[in-house]
Amino acid sequence: MIKELVSGIGAAFIFLLFFVNGAFWWLSLLLGIGSYVGIRLLFPPEHRRVQAELPEGVSQDAFREYLAQCRLALSLVREDAEAIKNLPFKRTVLHLCGLGDELLVNFIKEPQNMRVAQALPDRLQRLHEILTGYIDLADQKTQSPQTERALEATQKAVIKAVEKFEQLHRRLLENDAIDLSTNAKTFDNLLDFD
Repeated sequence: MIKELVSGIGAAFIFLLFFVNGAFWWLSLLLGIGSYVGIRLLFPPEHRRVQAELPEGVSQDAFREYLAQCRLALSLVREDAEAIKNLPFKRTVLHLCGLGDELLVNFIKEPQNMRVAQALPDRLQRLHEILTGYIDLADQKTQSPQTERALEATQKAVIKAVEKFEQLHRRLLENDAIDLSTNAKTFDNLLDFD
C-alpha cells in the first residue's frame, strides 16, 4: 500500500514539476507515467502467498507430484476425447475432463481435500488406458456384436465415472459451503459481541 502511494505521489510530482515549468502537458504526462513505472520497477509489490495446510503426512513434493500426475492423466484423457468419433460420448469424456480440472483447482485451494481422492491419478490413468482401447476398437471398419457390446460397456463405465466425479465435486463444494457458513456465523457473532 505504501509503495503504491509513493509511486503515485512521485508520478504526480514529476507531472506537476514539468507541467508547471512549461513542458507540454502530454510530455509531462508521459514523464509522470514513466516515473510511476520506474518507481514500481524499483520497488515491486510483495505478493505473499498464503500457504495452504497440507494433509498430515503429505510433503510439499508429494503434493506437487500428485497434482502433476493428475494433470498429465487429464491431458491424456483429453487427447483421447479428441480422437473419439461418437459425438455424445466425446462430450461425456470432455465433461469428465472439466470436472477433473475443477477438482484440481479445489485441491490447490484446499489441499486437505486431496485425502478424499488420493486414487484420482490412478483412476485417470486407467481411464486413459480404457479410452485408448475404445478408440482402437471403435476405429475398426467391421464391428462384431461382441465389439459393440464392449464399446457400450466402456461408455457405461465412463458415464459411471462421470457420476462419481460429480458426486465428489458436489461433496467438496458442500464442504466449502459449510466452511463459509461457519465463518459467516462466527463473523456475525463477533459483530453482535462488538
